[in-house]
Amino acid sequence: MPSRRAVGLVTGTVLLAGFVVAGGIYAFNALQVKASSGQNDPVHSAAGTTTVAVVKRDLVSRINVNGTLGYADQGQLVSMAHGTVTAIAAEGSIVQRGQTLFEVDGRPVVLFYGDRPAWRPFALGMSDVVDVKQLEQNLIALGYATSSNLSTDGHFTSSDVAAIKRWQKAMGLSQTGSIDLGQIVFEPGAVRIGTHQAQVGSPAGGVITAISSTTRIVTVDLDASKQSLVKVGDAVRVTLPTSGQSTTGTVTSISSVAQNTGGSQNPRTTVRLTISLADPTATGSLDAAPVNVGITTDSVKNVLAVPINALLALNDGGYAVEVDQ
Repeated sequence: MPSRRAVGLVTGTVLLAGFVVAGGIYAFNALQVKASSGQNDPVHSAAGTTTVAVVKRDLVSRINVNGTLGYADQGQLVSMAHGTVTAIAAEGSIVQRGQTLFEVDGRPVVLFYGDRPAWRPFALGMSDVVDVKQLEQNLIALGYATSSNLSTDGHFTSSDVAAIKRWQKAMGLSQTGSIDLGQIVFEPGAVRIGTHQAQVGSPAGGVITAISSTTRIVTVDLDASKQSLVKVGDAVRVTLPTSGQSTTGTVTSISSVAQNTGGSQNPRTTVRLTISLADPTATGSLDAAPVNVGITTDSVKNVLAVPINALLALNDGGYAVEVDQ
């Protein structure tokens, strides 16, 4: 017949994820403890109790906040060409190097990769600047030249003219060997087309559409009073409340500037968190979708733990557990 005895006061207690972790409690070598139904005397009140196992496990504590699923590097695509907008890539579509972003007067405006925006036409006689090197790198990457017949030194030569003509022929354009301002757009990588700002048939020369990178992120406007609980590198769990799909993530940046996100009627001071996702596909392709974000604020590894309801309140204060032996 197993015996029961009360273990003395639990001190140094840490509450994590519904469990109690108590440092230095030697009695946790026992296999079972009693879970209380609310009785105050651990020694004399056995009614309404059950036994639960003491377990060794890793425990974490999280705060749950609201976030928004979206894409990094939000921006706008501006047309440097003038005329009439005759087509725009579909909202939500991904445009990659060499593909058409939109059309002006039936001529494609094409995406090339590069950090420096295009600000001038490309033609013989132009000065050597990094935009020429970007153009040459793209012509090679797209297969209209090779490193053996086109140098990527930023110097525009007849080799550039020949490569441009090959590209123009493939695109169905007049083979002039020069590129007008506005016919190519440099972006650091592939872009996702967002909400159109212009309509087909409207004048070009302004903002055509919202764009972003293809990198999935979550943003959280965290109450400024909780900023001390979070740091860059903290682990999070992101869950779509509609489907229950979830993935892990990491806090990659915390804004150093607080902002009022509640308006004049309900002011709320927040700081913006940006979170990268371990598996971006786990949350689908929705943009601006609400998500639940569980931010880990504390953790302990390889500890002995029992559920909180296994703690019994003592008449003279403090708590204890009752051990089955």
